[in-house]
Amino acid sequence: MAGRQSYSIVEYYAEREGYQCGYCKKPNTNFSHGMWAHSLTVHDYQSLIDRGWRRSGCYCYKPMMNQTCCPQYTIKCKALDFRISKSQKKILKRMTKFLRNELTKDNVGGMSEDQQDDIDISNEEALNYSKHLKRAQKNQSQINVSSVDDEVDERLSVNLMKTGSQKNSTVSNSNQVQLTNANSKNSLHVRNEIVDVVPCKKAKLLRIERKKSKLLAQGKSQSEIESIMREKKQQNCIKIVEELFEEVFMLNYLHFKLRLVRTAPMSSEYRKTSKESYELYKKYQNTIHGVSPEKLTEQRYTRFLVKSPLQMKLVRVMSDEFLNTLETSANLYKKYQMTIHGDTPEQCDQKAFYNFLVKSPLQQWIPDSGPPHGYGSFHEQYWLDNELIAVGVIDILPSCISSVYFFYDPTYSQLSLGTFSSLREVYLTRQFNKVASNLKYYYMGYYIHTCQKMRYKARMQPSKLLCPETYVWCDIEPCLAKLNNEKYSRLNDEINAIDENGVIDVEEVLILYKNIAMPYKKYKTLRKTCQITHEEKREVEEYAKFVGMSCARRMLFFRYSRE
Repeated sequence: MAGRQSYSIVEYYAEREGYQCGYCKKPNTNFSHGMWAHSLTVHDYQSLIDRGWRRSGCYCYKPMMNQTCCPQYTIKCKALDFRISKSQKKILKRMTKFLRNELTKDNVGGMSEDQQDDIDISNEEALNYSKHLKRAQKNQSQINVSSVDDEVDERLSVNLMKTGSQKNSTVSNSNQVQLTNANSKNSLHVRNEIVDVVPCKKAKLLRIERKKSKLLAQGKSQSEIESIMREKKQQNCIKIVEELFEEVFMLNYLHFKLRLVRTAPMSSEYRKTSKESYELYKKYQNTIHGVSPEKLTEQRYTRFLVKSPLQMKLVRVMSDEFLNTLETSANLYKKYQMTIHGDTPEQCDQKAFYNFLVKSPLQQWIPDSGPPHGYGSFHEQYWLDNELIAVGVIDILPSCISSVYFFYDPTYSQLSLGTFSSLREVYLTRQFNKVASNLKYYYMGYYIHTCQKMRYKARMQPSKLLCPETYVWCDIEPCLAKLNNEKYSRLNDEINAIDENGVIDVEEVLILYKNIAMPYKKYKTLRKTCQITHEEKREVEEYAKFVGMSCARRMLFFRYSRE
């Protein structure tokens, strides 16, 4: 009667003890609520991260913000309004120069301390993973849903109608669509020239004044003029972000002068003129830039102007393509963890990689309209000349791309790959928004104000932090001022605001008991032989408060049967 793929099934752990912090390294000072997600719909996980939850493999945790040593605030960037900074622009240009052989990985140049970035410098929750895994596996036989109470069936049917049925649009892992950057229908064309010179402030101000005067002469009001100028500024910013990435993707703007010739995949028209193009390239490089002839090989020409050495592939977790590169990814992860974080080989072996970054509770969902790959868990692989140099682990959700983890070959650390991947994922969010209008945010996990290596997240503008008391998103600038004074802060300035989704009706909480999905009020009647204790009821109420009542009314909270 019940298709398991339509339900989120979780096992809540009401733990109180502290454990070592992965950030400040203090013992027994890190506190969080946790639960094992046996199965999660992408809609439910979207709701959970909007209440401060985050997953590590199948284990989901929510920091006890007013108790933990390093409060972790959920941070998101509004990708559609993203404003690229000068330092971020430099990182993209540095990558472009590197790909053009103008820089090597040894002479890229040093970085200041705040540029040596990382997505999440440690995964402290992984330390407790094995304990939670054993507990979850012990109850595995009771997780299946064999029947559903009529009230629950009606309630979940309404939820599925609102969100779009995952039951009908979920496909097997083998049917995957691969994202390719080259020839993307959604990509913007690059102009003949690359806009990388910021005009002097005086000239820029003069142009703005002339524009305002022109609008005034047209009878526009001051508010209308400000609105027009603001919109124009956003449009210019959008152009720069897309163009800088297209420059990285090597769209060969030098070939766009008189005739457009496809180079990837290589067209017959290009093959006819490839020799002439190569000869012209040698002449130009030798005469204009003084490059010696022995350096102007055809291989270098092809790498520089015909075929991009950097390929980015978005692969769904556990797809055939993913499994073909699993060992390569696991080896890169091990190299990264041992070099950057000082892990032992046992701490970052293939099993740890699988549990932490491969295993996911998210049910894949591929609706008729939406991102071409659908929603769920993915690895974005960065290949340089057929060598895997970095992997971004992401979840594609109804409203956002959520960054899970990022690891890279330490040999390329001078390229600021952490920031580069964040910019890439902002770009990806914007591309997906063209076919999925609700997908407009880029979630960067947690922001810890006292962690210097996370400061780069705050520079992804415009960003917001999640208030830990009202679960309202707050602009980051005033939040940072508060966090300068106190490491824990209620970020929402509205004194009377409350967490409305945290108002609990325990009778409405959904329970999975003896393979039957039912509301809590029915669960009580079935427990006659083993009466519910005050402690157990308090645990159910606590669970509902932390996940929010909207999730508690549709997710199945597993209760172990001792009878």
